[in-house]
Amino acid sequence: MASPAVGNLVQIFLAIVTVGGLWVALANGKKDRTTAMSLAVGDRRAADERADSDRREATAAIEDERAFLREQAQLQMQLDHALKIVQTAENFPQGDFNMIKHWGLSIRASVIVLGKDLVPHAWSVFIDHEHRWEDIKEGVLQEINDLAIRTARTLNCPSCYHVHGTI
Repeated sequence: MASPAVGNLVQIFLAIVTVGGLWVALANGKKDRTTAMSLAVGDRRAADERADSDRREATAAIEDERAFLREQAQLQMQLDHALKIVQTAENFPQGDFNMIKHWGLSIRASVIVLGKDLVPHAWSVFIDHEHRWEDIKEGVLQEINDLAIRTARTLNCPSCYHVHGTI
C-alpha cells in the first residue's frame, strides 16, 4: 500500500462496501419494522377478538344466572302461595262472615298469583265460580299439594344450576 492510488482505491472500495452495508441494514430494518407492525396489528386483532369473545361468554353467563335466579324466585313464590293456600284451606272459619270473606280473599289472591294453568281446579272455584268449595275441596287440595311437592322437588334439584323452563 505504498502507492497513494491503491490506498485511495481501497478507501473507495471500503466506503462503497460500508454504504452498501448501511443500505442493506436500512432495507432489512424497514422490512423488520413492517413485519413487526403487521405482527402487532395481528396480535391486537386477536386480543380484541378474545376480549369480545370473553365479553360475550360473560354476558351469556350473566343472562343464564339471571334466568336461573328468576326461575328460583318464581318457584319459591309458587311454593309459598301453594303452602299458604293449603294452610288457609285447612282453617275454614265457621259462622263468622268477616272471617269467611277474609279466608276467601286470601285464597283467591294466592290462586291469582299461581294462575289458571297451575291450579285450574282452584281457579274454577275461587275465580270463575264454576264450582263450590264444598263440592271439590278434596280435588283442589290434592291439586295444591301436588303443585307444592312438584315445586319443592324442582327447587331441590340435586344438579341444580340450570333453568328448568317452568317460567
